[in-house]
Amino acid sequence: MEKTQVNVLYEQAIEIRVEFPVSVLCAYNGPSDLDVTWDDNLMYLINDALDQAGAYIKNSKLEFYPVPEKNDEVLSYQLTLIVKPPGLDLYGIAANLITENFEKGLCIKLKSAHQGFEVVYAGPFALISQ
Repeated sequence: MEKTQVNVLYEQAIEIRVEFPVSVLCAYNGPSDLDVTWDDNLMYLINDALDQAGAYIKNSKLEFYPVPEKNDEVLSYQLTLIVKPPGLDLYGIAANLITENFEKGLCIKLKSAHQGFEVVYAGPFALISQ
């Protein structure tokens, strides 16, 4: 398994990105219903997993960025979370999405102190770019 466990000694902020290729998201309900797929399914399941784990969402931002070498785009849900000891297992996000069959393309990245964002979980069809 990937490095999904985030251990903290005191309450602190962490930054994550939960990403999906747009082509995979459009395959669920079509490109015209991308907002419904995101709002009613994916974002709800992600936020619910974080809530169940005791993490507080301080800030969130949604953006798209191109991945030219794959001829696709990535939808990136960027979150600043407040996490309390002992920490947070980010696999809970994947588990929620797997249960509801929305795990295709999932990539979870954690911001490290020195390396920028590092992939801690990559599901089938994830587009991993730097």
